[in-house]
Amino acid sequence: MFTRQFYFLGLAVSAVASPALLQRQYNASNSSMVQSFKDVPITKEIQYIPCFDNYTCTQLEVPLDYENLDAGFTNIAFLRYEAAEQPASGDIIFNPGGPGESGVSVLISLLPQLLELLGDEYNIVGMDPRGINNSGPLLDCFDGKPWLRDYYYGQVYNDVDPRSNASISKYYEGSGTFGTWCMQYLNKTAKYANTPATARDMLQYAELLAESQGRSRKDAKVDFYGASYGTVLGTTFAALYPDRVGRFLIDAVVDGDDYYHGNWSQNLLQADASVESFFDTCAKAGSLCAFYRNGSTASDIKKRFDAILLDLEENPVPVNDPLFVQFPTVVTHIDVRVLIQTAVYNPPVYFPLLATVADGLEHRNGSLAAALLVKGVAPTSECDYLPGGTGTDTVLPKQVIACNDNNKSFNGSEEALFDLFAEQKRISTYLGDTWPLAVVPQCRLLNITPPKSQLFPGFKRINTSTPILFADNVLDPVTSSAELMAGYFEGSAILLQDAVGHGLVVTSSNCTSSYVQKYFKTGELPPKNTTCETDFDAFPQTPGLKKRGLEPRNPVLRSHIAL
Repeated sequence: MFTRQFYFLGLAVSAVASPALLQRQYNASNSSMVQSFKDVPITKEIQYIPCFDNYTCTQLEVPLDYENLDAGFTNIAFLRYEAAEQPASGDIIFNPGGPGESGVSVLISLLPQLLELLGDEYNIVGMDPRGINNSGPLLDCFDGKPWLRDYYYGQVYNDVDPRSNASISKYYEGSGTFGTWCMQYLNKTAKYANTPATARDMLQYAELLAESQGRSRKDAKVDFYGASYGTVLGTTFAALYPDRVGRFLIDAVVDGDDYYHGNWSQNLLQADASVESFFDTCAKAGSLCAFYRNGSTASDIKKRFDAILLDLEENPVPVNDPLFVQFPTVVTHIDVRVLIQTAVYNPPVYFPLLATVADGLEHRNGSLAAALLVKGVAPTSECDYLPGGTGTDTVLPKQVIACNDNNKSFNGSEEALFDLFAEQKRISTYLGDTWPLAVVPQCRLLNITPPKSQLFPGFKRINTSTPILFADNVLDPVTSSAELMAGYFEGSAILLQDAVGHGLVVTSSNCTSSYVQKYFKTGELPPKNTTCETDFDAFPQTPGLKKRGLEPRNPVLRSHIAL
């Protein structure tokens, strides 16, 4: 929800679920401090070892299907930041979104913000869900060539213009080839990469943790912080295992029913209001906003901005400055809408950049826009590709997981795709053209069906062993369903904070942190209708220096439309 490259790690076609294919490979190591999950043994019990300087790591062997052990096993990677005082109050499993985000990588990159929000009484555990980053089963549609995958996604989304019926038809056929292509590389284990299975892995972790501490497995509860797609994972767990819910913080809340249906049509309910906050905050920021003109009101700024988008529909801006591009290219209205979507994820980082882009485009200068979008840049070669430090780090098998979860629930016809584009455009003037590119069309010919034990039965109103704390910003551009989802869980509460963006950590707030930490410590929920003041500043004096928030990884590429 926070996002993210789609990357499928190597997996050969195989009808047999062999251990070599189901698990990431690791190396035996005598080192006291490992720097790669390849050096973390895969074990049946929790065995944390020092890793990545400030953390401990473990990899658990888990069944692909807990109700059919003959299906085989795979590995799940966990990275833990340990509380200063031990024993800790518990282990909070953290999921930052996607589907496809690495809890391992994002925990490392957002640790200061997570500690500020969650406090220091709990261990914080980054989990790589099934098929993601360091965890199996391996999912690879590009034969172990991540540079080829990235180039493909850059190409497949470059020419999609939802204003053109011919373009949508071309995209429909082109995206359908994704499923046909992938089925040549994915083996039968791909069907086990889904949200209900990951929820069961979380329970397995909690039970093994309890066992290692001399407690009963059957009484073990999961403590959890999930943001964006992580809220789907969290509410799925709570729906399946209500008596195993410990402290649950559900932040930037996705409409779970809509997610499982597969069309993601309810994400943009606050998108236009979030974009319009750019005009408001630019007017208030004055000279700090590059798109501001003396005496401009929010309405003035909106009119000029909308005029740029309208002009770009007919007159794309050419870019040929070798300081910004390696070959000539053009910037289109769809390109700018992708940048807008990125900006509203994390306004304090991206609103200043969006203002500078708009200022340039108003003068028919698209150089900065092209640079941010990585347009006019030669494809990365194998020699130039640099994976992240906690594994491949760019693994985002969004389609496989999301398509498994919706299990062909969405009508995959070309007519349905046209209708989806039209519906999204009605919901959001600014983002409705880009959001439908996320997942749905790729599911059409991806012929994978999860086992019956891993098909989610749907949400219904239930009691959980601990009330759940739902949270969100006053305006969230892509997830705003806290009230809807809280209605499924008796006794839950909603905490809002006065900010625009995706997830609580987009800004800081002593009020928000105090309520969250009190909840994790005592289980006490905030009073009804609580809205916290924050330090939110969309045009800070030093923009971009303090990156916060759950945001799209490499968001400028079309493939990175994600939760």
